[in-house]
Amino acid sequence: MKLARHLAGYLPVNLANAIAAFGGVYVFTRLLSAEAYGVYALMFWVMAMIHTVCLTWVEAAGYRFSGAAEANGQLADHYRTALPLMVMATSASLIVCAVLWVIFRDRPAYAATIPWIAALLPINSVVQVALEAHKAGQRVRRYVFTETFRLLMGFALGAFAAWKLGLGSAAPFFGMVVAGGLMALREIVWLMQSSAGGKTSAARQKAWAAYGLPIAAALVLDLIVSGADRPMIAAMLPDGEAQVGAYAAGYGAAQRPVTLICTWAAMAGSPLLMAAYEKEGPEETRNAARQLATFLLFAGIPATVGIALVARPFAEAMIGEDVREGALKIIPWIAVTGLLNGLLISYFSEAFQLAHKTAERAFLMAVPAVANIALNYFLLPVMGLMGAVVATVASYVIAILLLAVIGRKYVALPVPWTELAKILAAALAMWPAVMLVPALGGWPELILKAGIGAAVYVIAAFALDAAGVRQLIRQRL
Repeated sequence: MKLARHLAGYLPVNLANAIAAFGGVYVFTRLLSAEAYGVYALMFWVMAMIHTVCLTWVEAAGYRFSGAAEANGQLADHYRTALPLMVMATSASLIVCAVLWVIFRDRPAYAATIPWIAALLPINSVVQVALEAHKAGQRVRRYVFTETFRLLMGFALGAFAAWKLGLGSAAPFFGMVVAGGLMALREIVWLMQSSAGGKTSAARQKAWAAYGLPIAAALVLDLIVSGADRPMIAAMLPDGEAQVGAYAAGYGAAQRPVTLICTWAAMAGSPLLMAAYEKEGPEETRNAARQLATFLLFAGIPATVGIALVARPFAEAMIGEDVREGALKIIPWIAVTGLLNGLLISYFSEAFQLAHKTAERAFLMAVPAVANIALNYFLLPVMGLMGAVVATVASYVIAILLLAVIGRKYVALPVPWTELAKILAAALAMWPAVMLVPALGGWPELILKAGIGAAVYVIAAFALDAAGVRQLIRQRL
């Protein structure tokens, strides 16, 4: 299967992402205070918002139009269009950073992160545009090297800065700037070479903006659904930054594994889905979509159920004591949000992107975004951190239902109900087996329960032939 080969090709990136994500929670919740970790989490979300508002539209358009440019022999024109738009978008992001510094100049913990964020935004823009080009062009090896180096070196340098340099909440950003800067130097040379001899035009740039800006708007609303609770927690709960630290630690530990799996599937499956839509017709598009959805469910559901089943030893092993108890209470539900987020971003949104209906997607995402803010406003004072979790889960359910129903009029993305039932049955089979393991605490309990749960899931999935796993194993053998 073509999807299986692409999944294997992108596996190193996802392993690096997992190491950086889990390592970040493990290391930074121990080296930083609860308040400093909360400030880092808040400013990381702010950086993501700035990047999405100012820069993501160029990256999205670069990915979407690269297939047509390659088919028409216009790749040089394509990259020549990307470069001036990147400069314009980056300039806007730096203006926003300057305004932020003025706002936070009297709050040293926040202000210390802003220069690093300002340096990181143009670096990330260059690297992301190049990565989107490599993904669309199925240059898997170059994509893997660039992203793996950036992730692992950035994590290592950030940990060193927190441990030895005393940079506090700015330490993770320091690591990302240095590692990302090295890769940006490499990729800007590639982009310049690829654009040699190319020409851009106002019409082409306008087409990029028309496609990319609605995507950026939709992703901003996605970020509001997934992260607007953090500034609201900081503002509405006692010891706000420390509470954000606990909430972010739970998110990083529980949601990240599931979203990484979904991102891995999207890295491999989205280009194949786009190629089928552009070149092969409705039937092949449905087949490619069904493969993508099936793998998302096959890998995402057991990860979600597994994290919920091992929440306590998982928290004891991964999260520092300052924020552990607060994070432990929300971990099972945060794992659910990871699966919902993955299905929303990596699958149901594809109908709108394939059909160039990104503006409508942005309009639809306003509904769950407003719902999330409203629910947080009413639930946080009553339920504390659990109020933010309830608001997030409800908002994701609203978003998926809206996009799934309305997106079908553009591209009928199938839901593999039979495979979903088999996968759920296999995942639920883990529960009695995991519950029989004694409460040893920490890493021993986590490793034992995770190993037994994974083994039971594999056996049950094979017995039920969930996601056609028997045929896949025969092909591999």
